[in-house]
Amino acid sequence: MSTKTVMTFPTLDQAESALDWIGLDFADADGGFEGDLLPADAELLDEAIAADDTPDEVRDLARALARLLAASPAGSAYLVAFEA
Repeated sequence: MSTKTVMTFPTLDQAESALDWIGLDFADADGGFEGDLLPADAELLDEAIAADDTPDEVRDLARALARLLAASPAGSAYLVAFEA
């Protein structure tokens, strides 16, 4: 799977917090966090998008990841980057 950068956050903490909120597994990468987006993750993404208490930036990330999954239903590697 080729890695796709789906979103860039201003800080490491914001990027990590957004992924934690959604509940995806990820690992440290150079300048971000990477993981494998799998079909089973669709439920986590849908829940993050639908929840009333989801912060806007987390919802935006969940939507971007959902679009990536829709484009590659078998799964895709992703990177969530941070600037500082």
